[in-house]
Amino acid sequence: MAAVDPYSPCPCGSGEKYKWCCQKAESYIERSLRLERNGQYEAALAAMNEGLAKVPGAPWLLLRKAVLLSNLGRVEETDPVVAELLAKHPNHPGARGLQLRLLLASARLREAVDLLQALLEQADDRGERAPADLTVAVGSGLFRAGLIPAALAHLELAAPGAEDDEAAPPEDRVEMARRELIGALRAAPEASPWLKNPYRLVPRPEGLGEDAAHRFDDALGWAGRGLWERASAAFELLSGDPAAARAAEINQGLCRLRLADHAGAVAGIGRGLEGAPATTDAVDLEALRQSIDPSVGPDPVEEVELSWTLRDRDGLLQRLRADLSCVERADPEADEGDDLEFALLDRPRLADDATPSAADVPLTVGTLVVEAGALKLETFDDGRLEALADRVTEIAGPTIPPAHPKTKELGPVSRQSLVLDLACHTPAGLSTKERRRLVGELAADRIRSRWPDTPMAFLGGKTPRRAGREGGHEVALRAALLLLESHPRWEGAVDWDALRADLGGVPAEPAIDPIDAELDQVHVGRLKSIDPHGLDDERLVDLRARGIRWGLLDVVAAACREIITRRRLLEREGFPTLHVFSDLAMDAVIAGDRDAALGWIAKGRESEPAARRPATAPSWDMLDLRVRTMTDSPEEWVPEVAAILGRYEGNRQAMEQVVSNLIDLGLVELAPSPDDPGRYVADPTVLYSLLARYGPRVQPVGGAPAGGGIWTPGSQQGGGGGGVWTPGSAASEPSGDKPRIILPGR
Repeated sequence: MAAVDPYSPCPCGSGEKYKWCCQKAESYIERSLRLERNGQYEAALAAMNEGLAKVPGAPWLLLRKAVLLSNLGRVEETDPVVAELLAKHPNHPGARGLQLRLLLASARLREAVDLLQALLEQADDRGERAPADLTVAVGSGLFRAGLIPAALAHLELAAPGAEDDEAAPPEDRVEMARRELIGALRAAPEASPWLKNPYRLVPRPEGLGEDAAHRFDDALGWAGRGLWERASAAFELLSGDPAAARAAEINQGLCRLRLADHAGAVAGIGRGLEGAPATTDAVDLEALRQSIDPSVGPDPVEEVELSWTLRDRDGLLQRLRADLSCVERADPEADEGDDLEFALLDRPRLADDATPSAADVPLTVGTLVVEAGALKLETFDDGRLEALADRVTEIAGPTIPPAHPKTKELGPVSRQSLVLDLACHTPAGLSTKERRRLVGELAADRIRSRWPDTPMAFLGGKTPRRAGREGGHEVALRAALLLLESHPRWEGAVDWDALRADLGGVPAEPAIDPIDAELDQVHVGRLKSIDPHGLDDERLVDLRARGIRWGLLDVVAAACREIITRRRLLEREGFPTLHVFSDLAMDAVIAGDRDAALGWIAKGRESEPAARRPATAPSWDMLDLRVRTMTDSPEEWVPEVAAILGRYEGNRQAMEQVVSNLIDLGLVELAPSPDDPGRYVADPTVLYSLLARYGPRVQPVGGAPAGGGIWTPGSQQGGGGGGVWTPGSAASEPSGDKPRIILPGR
């Protein structure tokens, strides 16, 4: 290790000069690093311990030791090391950062969030911005844990301010990671818009005394700078002031939400909404509260595991596979000796070519797990447990002993979550469209017949029917119905007006007038309520962009359907016509309607101005191919790949578009160049393999026997497949090697 200048900052990150910090430990640091690089980890730890005996508390040694222990998976040994470092150097920036990262590595999110709050408060007291790298790290951890509102809040907090734009260039590693994470989280269609919406804190109410107004403004300022723990405490104190109570309670709940404290958020928002007017803002907050509420209600259902000792594992597997009410959950990577899972159905599964009604579809009532020495049934104790145990015993027969199973409680589950559990087994021969229809009908039946009479935690254990007839629950019932109605699974299958009437006349949500709608003021979850037809061109395009940004596929499709009726938009220079029709085609694919998807592509081609068609033809062809890869078998779509490659051979610009799409489809892979490892080239091995198996055969040059060779790029000119293929150039010479590299556009 090169010697460090004694008067330069110490590499440990303390901010002190090296001479006065870690120089005395230099020889031990050098030796431990060398041993670590050679994979001699225990020897490296011994060198560090020897150094710490000679130079107690050396920050660099303690930091390196903690990092190495963490990398070795010995996380429990890192805490004492970090504690020793912080005891001797409490203000060491690197130590706090390491402590936070170690907490994240060991999945101690709650502690990591609390530590970051302490670091943010220290930075704020010094007049500094939040440490972006640590804030993004916590946001990333929350993202992985599925704590969506808190993850978004942390990632937004780490965004560079206007004064930092030049300090954080686009290529900044932390900023790039932040943008990628926040973009992925916002655009995730499976995440509820009521979790993704950026809720603003309630502004200071009118009529507060001077002191209360000052404290309320301070709390808002702290929350705006990410000091949510400090702001939460301030709002809690302000809730004792009757004039500030409602706003303070809601704001405290929103601060707890940003801190990933869902129980605290539910309690705070709930107190703020007690007796509140039934406004759309109140309904949206209640919808958020119901979405994050971890409580299971006063009468939950227990999830249980029943287990039997195995006598004959192979015999049991044979019996399960032969029983029509058991469906094996295939795992391509599992061996016969691994744990295997089967879905237990409430009736025999249907034939693959059956066309059932929704009432005939078998429902999943449990999961059977076959381990090396035990059979386990995971299910719910909802009154059917004994009958299910008897069924399993009958199916297993002599492969398990005739004894009562052991019972293990896995935890309580709310009844409201079970009532819409739609696990079922539809016939394998059904189309995606038909399968979606059946599941939608099942869900609609549950909503109509069972949901109104199920005790709900958000109603204090009352059923929606009882709460609606008693009155006083308008906000809670509107929020619950709003969440149900926004789910695409049963779109069009439920008569919501009839359900509202059945619950005592729950008011429908007010319509949003598209003429006056300011899209940036509309809750993300309510964007689908805007009629695109009433928007001007600019707001219509903005609606589509917002739908894409927030992963609202139904909003995107509705906006696109209106856009294509406006010829002036499609003909506008630079307008993304292809993307609009691509959105519509993908919406049809998701709905399981292949013909509709291909129809949108055909209509998109026709809508292109004639002058643009030659340049955009390759992109339309590749979009058509993309749909076919999602809906057709390889025997049907691979020949189309060959046709496209032949169609544009020799056209460099078109071939660049084709190859780019092939890479995106995974048919061509990027690989390091054998000549220049710093560059990437395209490897068409997957594509060539598919062409060899499913591609069209051609008549060889020179009248060779019928049957011909496999089509490869350039084969029409007599070249063989193999070697290096350059799209747009002449075919390569025949080669015995497998095809390896595509050089796009070269």
